[in-house]
Parts: sequence; structure tokens; C-alpha cells
Amino acid sequence: MRLSETEQVRDARRWRITRVIGSLVAMALLLAACGGNGGTATTEASGTASTDVGEDNEGEAADGEAVVVTAWFNGESVPADEFAMLEEEFGVVVEWDIRGDTILTDLLRMRDAGEQLPDMVEIDSHLTPAFLEADLLSPMTDQVATFEEEDPELYATIPEAVWADGTYEDEIYHVPNKSLVDALFYNVHLVEDSGAEPPPYDTYGDMIEAARVIQAANPDLPAFFGTGGASHDRMFRWAFSFGVPFDGNIPDMTSDQGVEMIDFLQTMYEEGITDPEFMIGQQDEAKGAFVAGELAFIDEGLNGGPGFMLDDFQYGEDWLTAPYPVHTENGGQYLGVPRGWSMTAGTEHPYEASLVLRYLSDPEIAAERYFVLESGIVQSIPVLEGEQMAEEQPFFTPELMEIFRGLEAQIPPATNTNAVGEIFINLLDELTVTGTDETPAEVAARYQPMFDELG
Repeated sequence: MRLSETEQVRDARRWRITRVIGSLVAMALLLAACGGNGGTATTEASGTASTDVGEDNEGEAADGEAVVVTAWFNGESVPADEFAMLEEEFGVVVEWDIRGDTILTDLLRMRDAGEQLPDMVEIDSHLTPAFLEADLLSPMTDQVATFEEEDPELYATIPEAVWADGTYEDEIYHVPNKSLVDALFYNVHLVEDSGAEPPPYDTYGDMIEAARVIQAANPDLPAFFGTGGASHDRMFRWAFSFGVPFDGNIPDMTSDQGVEMIDFLQTMYEEGITDPEFMIGQQDEAKGAFVAGELAFIDEGLNGGPGFMLDDFQYGEDWLTAPYPVHTENGGQYLGVPRGWSMTAGTEHPYEASLVLRYLSDPEIAAERYFVLESGIVQSIPVLEGEQMAEEQPFFTPELMEIFRGLEAQIPPATNTNAVGEIFINLLDELTVTGTDETPAEVAARYQPMFDELG
């Protein structure tokens, strides 16, 4: 959201929300007139907004006490007004915190200590089964149905696939309302001046061939391929790109596709196509090299694209984007890494918690989280189809948008996905940082039992 439009946005959002809860506000005013506690109190925590409300009802607390809803974010994507609209229109306290990737362990520790859990948590979608196995989540099916009934206009802005992707055993336990999706970013001058074939490439072998041409024309550059961060997500994405077969979340690295993926990573290391420091823990250096014109290709999430939109590094003139290679003939697929919201078990305020979800689903709030806070691509139809996308993020090309909206694959949800990811990272470290004298097939044969042990 453009910050200069904030007041206009709030007015529009206030009008729509007021339609839904007009009776609630009227009740609160009536109680205040009768001597009830209708005052307003604001508290500071990680983030808090509060207003006392009236008698027991959906969106209200008993005895005039404020309803407190706690939301834990996974990343710096809290809206600028910090849920002020829920404070103003619903009289609901929203306390928020940013917990990162430790949410699962934090919840387990709190439950074991008898502490009150937060009401809503933002988690990586593929970890949902781990939360379910630990009995940490409550179904949201009834709340989603109420959402559709009370605000069908807002409900219709969310792609239907979101609800299906969050359904486990016929209940909605998760709402994946944003996703991390990669693209191949490339330096126009390094590619064109070297005479290399420009992207898009059908295979990673085609990209390697282009990198060799660029390397021959620029022998003094330290690296010719980088990544915006080597992570579990990117390793799964490479595996899906090559078409590596999976049994649940266990890859078959001894397959032809798995061996081909290992050969790709080994080749980059052995031929100096990548700088080992760019692969593990040095993503900022890789991005800096790309902006400085010292790196031809970089794998990066589209939500990181705004960081390259610089006055002296112009999109279209200095850099462009393209889909990353996918070996479709071998079963390769584009992969998204969704993240979204779940309701914790034992929450005392499921309806109010669902209001937080609605608030975050509002197209204007969703736009702010994506365009301003770079939260990941939001699942909001007005944002995806709006003019702001084309104006502010030309690198999110129509071809990339078509790929995003047609995504069918994600990291396989399972309780041990992180453990699988750790083996992938160890594999990447050996192949691209330290190197090995083994053949790709030998590497695959050595690592496969490690994966199989987790199955």
C-alpha cells in the first residue's frame, strides 16, 4: 500500500467492516450509556490495541471486559496501523509478537509450562502436520463459514485454492495466505555482452552453458551464479525443478533426476561457476555482487525484487527476470513455499481470532504487507490483478504471474520436513562449498540412506 493513501484506505475498510458489526457497536454504546465500562485503554506489549466492549456476543466479551487476541507473526510483516481498525470497530484487543521460526518449540514449551498459548500463529504451511501431531491447532472450518456468510465480498477476494490447501482430514486448520516464489534474476549486460543465450532456459544444463560463455568473457569475476539464500526451501525447489521423485517428503536422489541435480551442483563448484561463499550463509554478498554487475544470475524470491529496484540499477536496462528452469519432460514442477495462519488449540476466542484473519485478508492490508513489508506474495485477487503490481513490480512479469497463480506443488507437508531439509543443506554444503571427488551417482548412493531413515 502506498503510505500516502493510508487514510483513504482506512476509510474504505471502515465502511465495509461497519456493515458487518453495526449491531455490535450499537450494543457497546448502549452499555456505555447505562453506566457500563465503555472507556478505552491502550496497552503496550510487542504490539497492542484495545477497547472495552459490552455483553457476551460474537465479537464481544462478557461483563464489559475487552477481548484479548494474541497473534504471533513469522517475520516483520505487521501492518502499520497495528490492527487499529479492529480496535476502533470491534473493540478487540490485539496483542502481537514476532517469533520467527521458533514458534513450534515456543508453543510446546508454553503448553508444558501451563502457560496460555497465543490465539493465532503464522507458520510455514508444510509444518502444519507437525503442529497437528502435537495437538497444537484448532479447526477453523466454522469460523471460515461464518466469514463467508458475514462478509462475502471480502471472502471472494481470496482464491478458493487457499481453503483447499489448508484442509486436513476435512477440516480447515490452516490458511496459507501468502507464498514465497523464486525467479531467475539476471544481469542484462553480462549476458548480452558475452554473447550468451539469455533466459529463460529449458534446463539447468542450458543455464550452465550460458554461464560458461559468460565466464569465458569475464574471467576476473569471482562468481557467475548465486542464490539469495541457501535454505530448505530452495533445496526442495531445486529437487522439484529437476523432477526428483518423492515418497511423501522423502526424495529419491538415486533416481536419474536426483543424480542430475547433484551433477548440476557439482559442476557449478568444479568449474567455478559459483562462489562457495554465496551458497551457504552469504546471500547478502550474492545480492551485492548482482547489483554491482559482478554476478550474472541469481536465484531469488520475487518478494526480494524491490531490493534491486535502484536508481543506478534499472529494471529492463540493467537487469531482468525470467522463470527458473524446470525439467518438465522429467516430471519437473514449479514450487511455491506458502505460509499462513492457524488457530491454536484451546483458544477462548475463536470468533475474534477469525477477525484477525479477515483483517489481514483485506486487500489494502494485504497490499501493504506485500509491497511495503515484502512479506511474500499475498493470496489476494485484487492485489494480484491490480495496477500497483504492474507499476511497482514490473519484474513480476505476466509469465511469472501465470506460473504463480497456477502453482500446484509445495514442499510436502510432514512432521519431519525440517529434518529432510537439514540433510539437503548438508548435501549442498558438500557439493558447492567443500567439494567431493565422488561421482554424482556415488554421492546419491551415500546420501539416500540418510533420507530413507526419516521415511
